[in-house]
Amino acid sequence: MKLLPTRNPSARAAAHRAMAKSALFADSSAAVRLRRYNHHIEKARALEAEQAHIRRSRLMQAYDYLRAENAEVSQ
Repeated sequence: MKLLPTRNPSARAAAHRAMAKSALFADSSAAVRLRRYNHHIEKARALEAEQAHIRRSRLMQAYDYLRAENAEVSQ
């Protein structure tokens, strides 16, 4: 069960990029700032890759559907 409403992945990725930038200017040691920055950038990249995969699979499904429909018409 999810306790918080989900946002779209691109908004979450943008939020992680903002958190990564703010991590660089935090009042912490350089090692901690870099670790937090890398964590948030990694998360943002993963969310963007997931979104790209979803778009690509939807496009392929549409292509397959149209191809099958075209094959039925040509028979």
